[in-house]
Amino acid sequence: MSGTDGEAQLEALRAEVEQLREQNELMSAVIKHCPAVVFIKDTEGRLRMCNQAYETLIGVGPGELLGKTDHEIFGEQTGQQNRQNDLEVCRQGDPQLLEEEIPHPAGTLIYSSLKFPLYNSSGEVTGIAGIATDITEQRVAERERAALQQKVIDVHKRMLSEVSTPVLPLASGVIALPLIGTIDSGRAAALLDALLAGISDNGAHTAIVDITGVRVIDTAVAAAILRAAKAARLLGTRVIITGVQPEVAQTLVAIGADWQDIETLRTLRDGVAAAIRE
Repeated sequence: MSGTDGEAQLEALRAEVEQLREQNELMSAVIKHCPAVVFIKDTEGRLRMCNQAYETLIGVGPGELLGKTDHEIFGEQTGQQNRQNDLEVCRQGDPQLLEEEIPHPAGTLIYSSLKFPLYNSSGEVTGIAGIATDITEQRVAERERAALQQKVIDVHKRMLSEVSTPVLPLASGVIALPLIGTIDSGRAAALLDALLAGISDNGAHTAIVDITGVRVIDTAVAAAILRAAKAARLLGTRVIITGVQPEVAQTLVAIGADWQDIETLRTLRDGVAAAIRE
Protein backbone atom coordinates (compact mmCIF):
# COMPACT_ATOMS: atom_id res chain seq x y z
CA MET A 1 0.00 0.00 0.00
CA SER A 2 1.40 3.37 -1.00
CA GLY A 3 1.56 6.33 1.33
CA THR A 4 -1.05 8.06 -0.77
CA ASP A 5 -3.49 5.16 -0.40
CA GLY A 6 -2.92 5.06 3.34
CA GLU A 7 -3.54 8.77 3.69
CA ALA A 8 -6.73 8.45 1.64
CA GLN A 9 -8.05 5.64 3.85
CA LEU A 10 -7.13 7.57 6.98
CA GLU A 11 -8.92 10.64 5.67
CA ALA A 12 -12.00 8.57 4.84
CA LEU A 13 -11.92 7.09 8.35
CA ARG A 14 -11.66 10.56 9.87
CA ALA A 15 -14.62 11.73 7.79
CA GLU A 16 -16.65 8.73 8.90
CA VAL A 17 -15.79 9.35 12.56
CA GLU A 18 -16.69 13.03 12.18
CA GLN A 19 -19.99 12.11 10.58
CA LEU A 20 -20.77 9.70 13.43
CA ARG A 21 -19.82 12.37 15.95
CA GLU A 22 -22.15 14.90 14.32
CA GLN A 23 -24.99 12.37 14.19
CA ASN A 24 -24.40 11.51 17.84
CA GLU A 25 -24.48 15.20 18.80
CA LEU A 26 -27.67 15.74 16.84
CA MET A 27 -29.32 12.72 18.43
CA SER A 28 -28.20 13.81 21.89
CA ALA A 29 -29.56 17.31 21.28
CA VAL A 30 -32.90 15.94 20.12
CA ILE A 31 -33.22 13.68 23.19
CA LYS A 32 -32.04 16.36 25.59
CA HIS A 33 -34.40 19.07 24.41
CA CYS A 34 -37.38 16.87 23.53
CA PRO A 35 -40.41 18.09 25.56
CA ALA A 36 -41.48 14.49 26.13
CA VAL A 37 -39.81 12.36 28.78
CA VAL A 38 -37.22 10.03 27.21
CA PHE A 39 -35.43 7.26 29.11
CA ILE A 40 -33.55 3.96 28.86
CA LYS A 41 -33.44 1.34 31.62
CA ASP A 42 -31.53 -1.90 31.96
CA THR A 43 -33.25 -5.23 32.52
CA GLU A 44 -33.13 -4.65 36.29
CA GLY A 45 -35.05 -1.41 35.94
CA ARG A 46 -32.12 0.90 36.65
CA LEU A 47 -32.08 4.15 34.71
CA ARG A 48 -29.22 4.26 32.21
CA MET A 49 -30.20 7.44 30.36
CA CYS A 50 -32.82 10.14 30.67
CA ASN A 51 -33.35 13.55 29.14
CA GLN A 52 -33.81 16.99 30.62
CA ALA A 53 -37.61 16.72 30.65
CA TYR A 54 -37.36 13.69 32.95
CA GLU A 55 -35.01 15.51 35.35
CA THR A 56 -37.24 18.60 35.32
CA LEU A 57 -40.28 16.43 36.13
CA ILE A 58 -38.53 14.99 39.20
CA GLY A 59 -36.84 18.28 40.07
CA VAL A 60 -33.22 17.11 40.05
CA GLY A 61 -30.00 18.14 38.31
CA PRO A 62 -28.28 16.48 35.34
CA GLY A 63 -27.26 12.89 35.96
CA GLU A 64 -28.76 12.60 39.45
CA LEU A 65 -31.28 9.94 38.43
CA LEU A 66 -28.85 7.59 36.68
CA GLY A 67 -28.64 4.16 38.29
CA LYS A 68 -31.89 4.57 40.21
CA THR A 69 -35.03 2.45 39.85
CA ASP A 70 -38.61 3.67 39.59
CA HIS A 71 -39.17 2.48 43.17
CA GLU A 72 -36.42 4.83 44.34
CA ILE A 73 -37.63 7.72 42.16
CA PHE A 74 -41.42 7.49 42.52
CA GLY A 75 -42.05 5.32 45.57
CA GLU A 76 -43.41 1.82 46.05
CA GLN A 77 -46.83 2.06 44.37
CA THR A 78 -45.81 3.88 41.21
CA GLY A 79 -42.53 2.00 41.06
CA GLN A 80 -44.38 -1.32 41.12
CA GLN A 81 -46.80 -0.11 38.43
CA ASN A 82 -43.98 0.94 36.12
CA ARG A 83 -41.92 -2.18 36.78
CA GLN A 84 -44.83 -4.47 35.95
CA ASN A 85 -45.41 -2.53 32.71
CA ASP A 86 -41.72 -2.79 31.81
CA LEU A 87 -41.65 -6.54 32.41
CA GLU A 88 -44.76 -7.01 30.28
CA VAL A 89 -43.18 -5.07 27.41
CA CYS A 90 -40.06 -7.25 27.64
CA ARG A 91 -42.18 -10.41 27.81
CA GLN A 92 -44.20 -9.53 24.71
CA GLY A 93 -41.17 -8.20 22.86
CA ASP A 94 -43.14 -5.49 21.07
CA PRO A 95 -43.78 -1.76 21.63
CA GLN A 96 -46.63 -1.05 24.04
CA LEU A 97 -48.59 2.18 24.54
CA LEU A 98 -49.50 2.54 28.20
CA GLU A 99 -51.03 5.10 30.53
CA GLU A 100 -49.14 5.58 33.78
CA GLU A 101 -49.95 7.77 36.76
CA ILE A 102 -47.00 9.66 38.21
CA PRO A 103 -47.05 11.38 41.63
CA HIS A 104 -46.09 15.06 41.57
CA PRO A 105 -46.23 17.94 44.07
CA ALA A 106 -48.86 19.58 41.83
CA GLY A 107 -50.99 16.44 41.88
CA THR A 108 -51.06 13.10 40.10
CA LEU A 109 -49.95 13.37 36.48
CA ILE A 110 -51.05 11.04 33.70
CA TYR A 111 -48.50 10.06 31.07
CA SER A 112 -48.98 8.22 27.80
CA SER A 113 -45.85 6.05 27.62
CA LEU A 114 -44.61 4.30 24.49
CA LYS A 115 -42.26 1.60 25.76
CA PHE A 116 -40.24 -0.84 23.67
CA PRO A 117 -37.52 -3.44 24.37
CA LEU A 118 -33.88 -2.97 23.31
CA TYR A 119 -31.94 -5.91 21.84
CA ASN A 120 -28.25 -6.72 21.39
CA SER A 121 -26.72 -8.27 18.29
CA SER A 122 -27.65 -11.74 19.59
CA GLY A 123 -31.32 -10.83 19.84
CA GLU A 124 -31.33 -10.73 23.63
CA VAL A 125 -33.25 -8.06 25.51
CA THR A 126 -30.75 -5.70 27.14
CA GLY A 127 -33.12 -3.03 28.39
CA ILE A 128 -36.20 -0.99 27.73
CA ALA A 129 -36.63 2.47 26.24
CA GLY A 130 -39.58 4.80 26.54
CA ILE A 131 -41.04 8.09 25.41
CA ALA A 132 -43.71 9.50 27.72
CA THR A 133 -46.02 12.46 27.07
CA ASP A 134 -48.00 14.34 29.70
CA ILE A 135 -51.73 13.95 28.88
CA THR A 136 -53.05 15.07 32.26
CA GLU A 137 -54.95 18.09 30.91
CA GLN A 138 -56.48 15.99 28.16
CA ARG A 139 -57.69 13.28 30.56
CA VAL A 140 -58.99 15.84 33.06
CA ALA A 141 -60.90 17.60 30.27
CA GLU A 142 -62.34 14.26 29.10
CA ARG A 143 -63.46 13.41 32.62
CA GLU A 144 -65.04 16.83 33.07
CA ARG A 145 -66.88 16.48 29.75
CA ALA A 146 -68.06 13.00 30.72
CA ALA A 147 -69.24 14.24 34.12
CA LEU A 148 -71.05 17.19 32.51
CA GLN A 149 -72.63 14.93 29.92
CA GLN A 150 -73.84 12.56 32.62
CA LYS A 151 -75.23 15.50 34.59
CA VAL A 152 -77.14 16.69 31.51
CA ILE A 153 -78.46 13.17 30.96
CA ASP A 154 -79.58 12.89 34.58
CA VAL A 155 -81.34 16.27 34.44
CA HIS A 156 -82.98 15.33 31.15
CA LYS A 157 -84.18 12.03 32.58
CA ARG A 158 -85.56 13.76 35.66
CA MET A 159 -87.35 16.40 33.59
CA LEU A 160 -88.69 13.76 31.22
CA SER A 161 -89.91 11.71 34.13
CA GLU A 162 -91.69 14.70 35.66
CA VAL A 163 -93.29 15.64 32.36
CA SER A 164 -94.16 12.12 31.31
CA THR A 165 -95.93 11.13 34.53
CA PRO A 166 -97.75 14.29 35.67
CA VAL A 167 -100.36 14.01 38.37
CA LEU A 168 -103.25 16.41 37.71
CA PRO A 169 -105.77 17.36 40.43
CA LEU A 170 -109.18 17.43 38.71
CA ALA A 171 -111.56 17.98 41.59
CA SER A 172 -111.64 17.63 45.34
CA GLY A 173 -110.27 14.15 46.04
CA VAL A 174 -109.87 13.28 42.34
CA ILE A 175 -106.56 13.08 40.47
CA ALA A 176 -105.58 11.96 36.98
CA LEU A 177 -102.37 10.43 35.74
CA PRO A 178 -102.33 10.72 31.92
CA LEU A 179 -99.71 8.53 30.22
CA ILE A 180 -98.47 9.46 26.76
CA GLY A 181 -96.02 7.85 24.37
CA THR A 182 -93.87 4.81 24.89
CA ILE A 183 -93.64 3.43 28.39
CA ASP A 184 -90.28 1.78 28.97
CA SER A 185 -89.08 0.04 32.11
CA GLY A 186 -87.92 3.35 33.60
CA ARG A 187 -91.28 5.08 33.16
CA ALA A 188 -93.12 1.97 34.29
CA ALA A 189 -91.16 2.01 37.55
CA ALA A 190 -91.81 5.74 38.00
CA LEU A 191 -95.54 5.21 37.49
CA LEU A 192 -96.10 3.65 40.91
CA ASP A 193 -94.13 6.39 42.70
CA ALA A 194 -95.97 9.16 40.86
CA LEU A 195 -99.40 7.68 41.54
CA LEU A 196 -98.84 7.04 45.24
CA ALA A 197 -97.25 10.46 45.74
CA GLY A 198 -100.19 12.11 43.98
CA ILE A 199 -102.70 10.26 46.15
CA SER A 200 -100.86 11.27 49.32
CA ASP A 201 -100.34 14.91 48.30
CA ASN A 202 -103.95 15.45 47.23
CA GLY A 203 -105.77 13.20 49.68
CA ALA A 204 -107.38 11.52 46.65
CA HIS A 205 -110.24 9.07 47.02
CA THR A 206 -110.22 8.41 43.25
CA ALA A 207 -107.28 8.15 40.85
CA ILE A 208 -107.76 7.99 37.09
CA VAL A 209 -104.93 6.48 35.05
CA ASP A 210 -105.52 7.48 31.45
CA ILE A 211 -103.63 5.49 28.80
CA THR A 212 -105.26 7.02 25.74
CA GLY A 213 -101.86 8.16 24.47
CA VAL A 214 -100.20 4.78 24.94
CA ARG A 215 -100.05 2.73 21.76
CA VAL A 216 -97.89 -0.15 22.89
CA ILE A 217 -98.04 -2.08 26.14
CA ASP A 218 -95.97 -5.17 26.88
CA THR A 219 -96.11 -7.60 29.77
CA ALA A 220 -93.80 -5.54 31.99
CA VAL A 221 -95.76 -2.32 31.47
CA ALA A 222 -99.11 -4.04 32.04
CA ALA A 223 -97.75 -5.55 35.25
CA ALA A 224 -96.50 -2.11 36.39
CA ILE A 225 -99.92 -0.53 35.85
CA LEU A 226 -101.59 -3.35 37.73
CA ARG A 227 -99.16 -3.02 40.63
CA ALA A 228 -99.82 0.71 40.79
CA ALA A 229 -103.58 0.16 40.81
CA LYS A 230 -103.40 -2.49 43.53
CA ALA A 231 -101.08 -0.37 45.67
CA ALA A 232 -103.45 2.59 45.38
CA ARG A 233 -106.42 0.46 46.39
CA LEU A 234 -104.53 -0.62 49.52
CA LEU A 235 -104.55 3.08 50.45
CA GLY A 236 -108.32 3.09 50.08
CA THR A 237 -108.26 4.87 46.72
CA ARG A 238 -110.51 3.93 43.86
CA VAL A 239 -108.54 3.43 40.63
CA ILE A 240 -110.09 3.84 37.20
CA ILE A 241 -108.20 2.99 34.00
CA THR A 242 -109.42 4.95 30.98
CA GLY A 243 -108.57 5.19 27.31
CA VAL A 244 -107.65 1.58 26.54
CA GLN A 245 -107.14 1.52 22.75
CA PRO A 246 -108.18 -1.51 20.65
CA GLU A 247 -104.61 -2.55 19.88
CA VAL A 248 -103.70 -2.27 23.56
CA ALA A 249 -106.75 -4.32 24.54
CA GLN A 250 -105.69 -7.03 22.07
CA THR A 251 -102.21 -7.06 23.56
CA LEU A 252 -103.57 -7.34 27.10
CA VAL A 253 -105.69 -10.30 26.09
CA ALA A 254 -102.81 -11.93 24.22
CA ILE A 255 -100.39 -11.68 27.14
CA GLY A 256 -103.00 -12.86 29.60
CA ALA A 257 -102.98 -9.75 31.80
CA ASP A 258 -105.44 -10.15 34.67
CA TRP A 259 -107.45 -6.91 34.73
CA GLN A 260 -110.68 -8.45 35.99
CA ASP A 261 -110.57 -6.53 39.30
CA ILE A 262 -109.59 -3.24 37.65
CA GLU A 263 -112.29 -0.73 36.83
CA THR A 264 -112.00 0.52 33.23
CA LEU A 265 -113.93 3.17 31.32
CA ARG A 266 -113.72 4.24 27.70
CA THR A 267 -112.54 7.84 28.01
CA LEU A 268 -111.01 10.21 30.51
CA ARG A 269 -114.24 12.21 30.44
CA ASP A 270 -116.15 9.07 31.47
CA GLY A 271 -113.70 8.52 34.30
CA VAL A 272 -114.04 12.09 35.57
CA ALA A 273 -117.83 11.87 35.46
CA ALA A 274 -117.78 8.59 37.36
CA ALA A 275 -115.41 10.00 39.98
CA ILE A 276 -117.53 13.12 40.54
CA ARG A 277 -120.70 11.06 40.83
CA GLU A 278 -119.01 8.96 43.46
